[in-house]
Amino acid sequence: MKTRKFIATLLLIGILILPSSLMAQAAPPSSEPDVGIKVLDLLIVRPISLVVSGVTTGFFLATLPITFPIGVSEASARILVEAPWRFTGARPLGHFDRYKDGKPITVVPDN
Repeated sequence: MKTRKFIATLLLIGILILPSSLMAQAAPPSSEPDVGIKVLDLLIVRPISLVVSGVTTGFFLATLPITFPIGVSEASARILVEAPWRFTGARPLGHFDRYKDGKPITVVPDN
């Protein structure tokens, strides 16, 4: 029971902190974020997104018996597995608007 409360608390924190930190990034992508944003990303955002990525991957695996037969498992894999893990590890430290390969965060690729 304590584990459920802990996971629910982490998800709630992630839901509350992540969008506000994303909106706070109004600087163009070419500018280097300041040290405070990098520390916030490293110590708060990345661990929360790591936990959320694990939860969404588990949700994908749990729903796979339903999504595979109806033909939406590839799209759900991109949204529930690829996007959270890319946000966790495939972006420069302190940047919340793009990945290291230059693609924007808000778009899930179709390929």
